Amino acid sequence: MTWIAWDASYSVGNALLDSDHRILFDLLCQLHDATETGQSRDVVGNVIRVLAEYTEYHFRREEEIMAAAQCPTLEGHRREHAELELRVRDLRDRYCAGEWTVLGEDVVALLKKWLTDHILVTDKSYRPWVERASGDGPGTAVAAG
Repeated sequence: MTWIAWDASYSVGNALLDSDHRILFDLLCQLHDATETGQSRDVVGNVIRVLAEYTEYHFRREEEIMAAAQCPTLEGHRREHAELELRVRDLRDRYCAGEWTVLGEDVVALLKKWLTDHILVTDKSYRPWVERASGDGPGTAVAAG
């Protein structure tokens, strides 16, 4: 059974951002699996490095889309992103510096909770603006005829 899996309830109404979120879920699962199965430090280190890099990449993309959609909650969203980026970078740096126990089960569970809560609450709040800006919102479909 998968530890965490993306499903339609996490959709934010934008295919690019939904794809990013799926990748983040997959990376978090890889981190969980690597730590739970006792993978080598190199494997775990690589996963956390990729997770940190992709998190930052996704946050910039999400913020650009929100800015283009003139979403009024952008600044608060940026602050939340900055907080998680610092946390993930700190974990990565400490782990890569030899602090192997920094990635305990509670830390990985905390990242899971943060990601799911952030998507379900904070990210869902920008959905109307992003859909309206992209023309993909409800009722925007053109009737065939």
